[in-house]
Amino acid sequence: MRILQLSSRLPYPLTDGGAIGIYKPTEAIARLGPEITFVTYPDPDPEVTKQAVEKFSRFCRIELVSRPLPSRNSTLLRTMFSGAYPIERRMMPEMFTLLEKLLTSNSYDLVHLDASHMGKYGLWIKERFGLPVILRQHNFETLIYKRFAENAKNPFEKIVASIHAKRMLAEETRFMNGLDGVISITSEDDSKMHELAPNTKFWIIPAGVDTEYFNPQTIESEGNTILWIGGMDWDPNRDAVEFFAKEIFPLIVQRLPYTSFVIVGNGTESLTALASRSNGKIRLLGRVPDIRSELAKAKVMICPLRVGGGMRLKLLDFFAAGKAIVSTHIGAEGNLGKNGEHLLLRDDPRSFADAVISFLESSELRGILGANARKLAEEKYSWQSIAKQFNSVYEEVTHREKK
Repeated sequence: MRILQLSSRLPYPLTDGGAIGIYKPTEAIARLGPEITFVTYPDPDPEVTKQAVEKFSRFCRIELVSRPLPSRNSTLLRTMFSGAYPIERRMMPEMFTLLEKLLTSNSYDLVHLDASHMGKYGLWIKERFGLPVILRQHNFETLIYKRFAENAKNPFEKIVASIHAKRMLAEETRFMNGLDGVISITSEDDSKMHELAPNTKFWIIPAGVDTEYFNPQTIESEGNTILWIGGMDWDPNRDAVEFFAKEIFPLIVQRLPYTSFVIVGNGTESLTALASRSNGKIRLLGRVPDIRSELAKAKVMICPLRVGGGMRLKLLDFFAAGKAIVSTHIGAEGNLGKNGEHLLLRDDPRSFADAVISFLESSELRGILGANARKLAEEKYSWQSIAKQFNSVYEEVTHREKK
């Protein structure tokens, strides 16, 4: 089977859930036999692009347009009066030129779109080349913008998010009704999207985790360490970190003064002012070469997201690593983890702080829930199992088209 895969971003390095959620299943699917041509945009850093091409070339053909994505601010200005920001940011003449070249000189059985950001290209391919096109919805983007508008305190940000939520709803509805099928990550997203496209075929395939790479390890260290992992270039992540640092962490330090909050991920330098006011209790590590060492040192992992959609892959990493986890309900959407069995789910600042404290004060509680989480990761979320589910969908769609 020959697959043309269009990605809304270059999923490298593998330091965030979005990158992992594209790279890992693509690699696992390719190992099963399909020939994949992976099309996306280069990273602004040429060295990152070079490394990514080297990695991808080991299991598929990778094709890049000639320039990176435009800046966020320039796209927001361009979409002030029309257009949905995440979609319009990806619309480039260079991408149409590259796709035209690939589709006229090669034969493909199926087109796979990663995220609704690439939906316009999918509709164009269907109309011009008649190929079946399926959409992998890593998130129901409309929901993310709606939630961001609900939680934003800045009036301007609230207005902008509300506008783009309405525009995304119109676009995502058009894509889902016009394409040949949608693969969602969670049942929550599936039910919401199915209402908008009742005649479209939907499948649910969850995200996964490398249970060999992530495994339970512990490095004893002085004091208590709470760890966040996630880049600040995604607005829901930044909102979550600021929410924890300003409204939850002070409650924890009141009870347990020798506690530190460590933040790992791209763009943490933007939080310098926040960290400087913490008397050294908030530490910014930025991007680290191997997050497993930080996981091993941390006593508690947090996921205090108030905005989001789809499924947070970081939680699966934490499950596989056998960590104690406190998350909001939104942060834990889409996975099979149960409150009180695999993690603790809390939403308001006081109860979230109390849950973190209960883990910090009890190694037994950390051990029990961590072991349960590890078992869940092993049984339900291996990439090999998920790749087989994708392959079944591909075969179903191509067989249906041949009838």
